[in-house]
Amino acid sequence: MMPGGRQRPVVILTGWLGCHPRNLRRYSELYDKLGWNSVARIPSPNSVVAAMTEGPPDVTQAQTDKDAAFTSLRESRKMSEIEKLALDTLEQLQILKCPYFMVHNFSNGGCFLWEWIKFILRQKPAASPLYPTIDSENLQKNLVGVVFDSSPCHYDAKVHTLLTALNYVSSKSMREKLIVRATSLSRQSVENRFHEYWNGLLTDAQDTPQLYLYSPTDHLSPCRELEKLIELREGLFGERTISKHKFPDSEHCCHLLKYPEQYTNVIKTFIDKSVGEYRHGSNPLETLPITKSRL
Repeated sequence: MMPGGRQRPVVILTGWLGCHPRNLRRYSELYDKLGWNSVARIPSPNSVVAAMTEGPPDVTQAQTDKDAAFTSLRESRKMSEIEKLALDTLEQLQILKCPYFMVHNFSNGGCFLWEWIKFILRQKPAASPLYPTIDSENLQKNLVGVVFDSSPCHYDAKVHTLLTALNYVSSKSMREKLIVRATSLSRQSVENRFHEYWNGLLTDAQDTPQLYLYSPTDHLSPCRELEKLIELREGLFGERTISKHKFPDSEHCCHLLKYPEQYTNVIKTFIDKSVGEYRHGSNPLETLPITKSRL
């Protein structure tokens, strides 16, 4: 607890493909020193592969028809594994009753989970009762920032990028099964999903402070495409909302490992700025009308 008996804020750590709880321990320790509790959530390798072709549904039409369309959508959908993990994460967050929270995403595995967390948070209970256990409006107002660490990864709709990432899965038998599954994915489905995923991050109308941590030597998250995304978001929301730090030569998800002091200072600065905005009454989820583009 914080001084005065208050609950400490919480950071949700969303792990990368092949990540283990022990890999996130150093991040939990960093946040603990900064006065934050942490909740680690790691999508399974199977769910990350599935996310290459499956993302959150389009509920636009259902939201305009509050009767039959939403009832049909709710009853016909079967929750994916990663959606269940996102829902469980938010339910756990409600139990903790923290004053505010952040999400820290690693690689595309973490970003796929963030995509679902964001989707659930945007469903207003009165208009779209897909998640009756979640008080999305209360959670939304307490989200103070999102960190993208070695992410998002612009995989350009190519399965071979996923095959490279699967090398991080430690179990040989699991890795071999996932390679077979990945190579059987429909190329068109992967391409369609990629554009949906990347455009969703590129044109996200949510004005929550964001921090991007990346490096030109990260072979899984191409620096050039990520910097295009950051530049566009800076143009939309300004440098007050969009922060970035480019490490000179650290590998994928290894920025803290190689530059611990620098990394800690960057995180602390972002927290101080984001929490300061939150406490001074800035609406962290103000949205702007943005026209989607396609890269």
